[in-house]
Amino acid sequence: MRVFVRFVLAVIMTLGLVATQAQAQTTIGFRGGATVASASVDISETFSQENQTGFTGGGFLDFNGGILGLQVGAQYATKGTKLNVGDELNELTLGNLEIPAVVKVGIPLPMLKPSVFGGAGLSFVMSCDNNDVDCKDEVKSTEWQGIAGADLAIYLGGLSLWVDGRYHFGLSEIGDAADIISDLKNKHWAFQGGFGLSF
Repeated sequence: MRVFVRFVLAVIMTLGLVATQAQAQTTIGFRGGATVASASVDISETFSQENQTGFTGGGFLDFNGGILGLQVGAQYATKGTKLNVGDELNELTLGNLEIPAVVKVGIPLPMLKPSVFGGAGLSFVMSCDNNDVDCKDEVKSTEWQGIAGADLAIYLGGLSLWVDGRYHFGLSEIGDAADIISDLKNKHWAFQGGFGLSF
């Protein structure tokens, strides 16, 4: 909880700094792409694990204040893992609505701005499937996650093109039942492209 409070304070301070910049610019945009997901596992049994591929897509608001910036969004993302423990295969697929907020540091160049960012997000579980069985009742309805990554914005007047790569890592276990699912923390890469309109 202390980490989250510090993050919220950092976001508020960044918003204040961005708002005071003379070249402050706001972009509303849409993006989509692919996810490559797995999970951190804390179990004593011998296991093997495979990545789960999926998709992500949604919208974002980017507040560009020069070197500093802030980006918030809302997106749907699929994640999960294929976990083989002994003779038991767990093919877990989750559908989540994510609300990320990241603080950005970038290099404003003519028409371009590469940035790195870090922050946190709140994820709402919309669906859960384990071996073709509904498991939504076995997982927590929300999950906090940390986020780190980089993006590139290409500004073409009022239109902008965006590419980004980001890593999401769960800050808590996803379930509270006494089974394999409860010992997992989600993590996934997201690779996205999109466009924005500045005003």
